Amino acid sequence: MSVWRLAAYALPAVPMSFLFVPLTALLPAFYAQELGLSLTTVGGFLLFSRLFDMVIDPFLGRLSDGTRSRFGRRKPWIAAGAPICMLGAILVFMPPEHVGGWWLLAATAVIYFGASMLGLAHAAWGAEIVESYHGRSKVAGFRESANVIGIVIASAVPGVTALMGHGIDRFTMAVMGWTVVLLTPLTAGVALRFVPEPAVRHEPPSPWLATLKTLMANRPFRLLCAGYVVLSIGAGVTNSTLIFFISHYLKQPEVIGPTLLASFGSVLLGVPLWVQVSRRIGKHRAAGISLLIAISLSGLLATQLQPGDGWWFVALMALLGATSAAFLTLPLGIVGDVIDYDTLKTGEMRGGLFFGVWGFFQQVSPAIAIGVTLPALELLGFHAKGANTPEALAALKYVYCLAPIPFFVAGAWMFLAFPLDARRHAIVRRRLAGRAARRADPAAETRPLSKSLAVQAEVAPEAP
Repeated sequence: MSVWRLAAYALPAVPMSFLFVPLTALLPAFYAQELGLSLTTVGGFLLFSRLFDMVIDPFLGRLSDGTRSRFGRRKPWIAAGAPICMLGAILVFMPPEHVGGWWLLAATAVIYFGASMLGLAHAAWGAEIVESYHGRSKVAGFRESANVIGIVIASAVPGVTALMGHGIDRFTMAVMGWTVVLLTPLTAGVALRFVPEPAVRHEPPSPWLATLKTLMANRPFRLLCAGYVVLSIGAGVTNSTLIFFISHYLKQPEVIGPTLLASFGSVLLGVPLWVQVSRRIGKHRAAGISLLIAISLSGLLATQLQPGDGWWFVALMALLGATSAAFLTLPLGIVGDVIDYDTLKTGEMRGGLFFGVWGFFQQVSPAIAIGVTLPALELLGFHAKGANTPEALAALKYVYCLAPIPFFVAGAWMFLAFPLDARRHAIVRRRLAGRAARRADPAAETRPLSKSLAVQAEVAPEAP
């Protein structure tokens, strides 16, 4: 695909990225500090909201796979999910006075539902428009660059509103909400208008339980999901405590905006570098190595910070952002390769279902992180509204700096052990191309059975 079409495809990731910064980093602080909900209430209701979303994701993905329309099978879901996201943004970021936990639960359920409809179809679409191993790295790079641009915009909002005298308050969050409302239809409309869907061969759907069984029998997919779950739990711990760490431990809330800008802006600069690295060593190895570097920087440097070191923290987050570009960018490209392997084994094209199950595992991790971390901080004596003892602030520091490290180590090991590399994926694509050619020309001479089985054995990744 041309560069401009890849850019048009990536655009819907810009408003979707607002669900990453505000909902994981800013929303707990807003509802706890500004609206007065306890950390246990915020963490618990956000966890329940994500549980609802996690359950429906595989069903949405399967429905997307089976959709037949003159517009394609992914585009109708993107068009339907956009207005639901817009409604959810209004409910979440612009709540009425005196809201409670039930409002937070309902509002986040709406925005997550819309994001699932749009995001799952968008991700599956991206795995289908380009089929090569490194081509998918390029698609992932475009999509992640758009995602980071959205994160940079979202990160800039608190910095701009801080200059106007606002913290993480109703004004700041309303700006967030209206940005999502305006950008969602604009970016989705451009992608729907200018990017074609590839033609697919529709197969009769397999029974639901049998389909899930064969999907989870895919060993590379199981390992990829497990690795992403554990690293995302670590990232969720970091994101949910970031604002509290800056405001209460470093005691410099004025650097919240610069921290977010430095962190996520440097991700954008790191994406091209890590895409090139992945072409040399493979996507899974690049993701694992980037995690190990991030662990080293965080463990060695972040724990040395003291109150008043806010600008040193900004510099550290810029460095960590450039490092983290690989494990934020490349896993989605790996999912497309795993889908090809599944298609070779089963004969079905189930990208929507794969991304639905991927979305399930992707969302279980921040849900667990927020649902456990915030109540744990409260048990350790930390109070979001202030008046914290030195012991409570020390607990906040070590939860932020050290608690994510075991999860990052486990995630790095799983990525490094991932078995589906560029060589094996090339074999998969050749086998799929041969199968497609035989279907197009039934009279063509088929490959001898013994040779076919030998190639299948060469392709099949061994369990690490």
